[in-house]
Amino acid sequence: MLGDEERKVLEIINRHLLMRKEELKSALKKEGFDDGASIPNRLISMGYVKFVDAVGSPCYTITHDGMKALKE
Repeated sequence: MLGDEERKVLEIINRHLLMRKEELKSALKKEGFDDGASIPNRLISMGYVKFVDAVGSPCYTITHDGMKALKE
């Protein structure tokens, strides 16, 4: 079950499908989150987000399970 903060972060990642680490941190700061790593890391441990190396830089991407979780 997603908390409010986790849902917001997952929605941000879902809008872009693939976000560079720096882009996500910037987007989270705009939304008022202090730390740009703890919530994405929790989502990774839940299986809703994956950390991948794409286009030569570290990125976050939403998983199929993460998309399903947003629909619930």
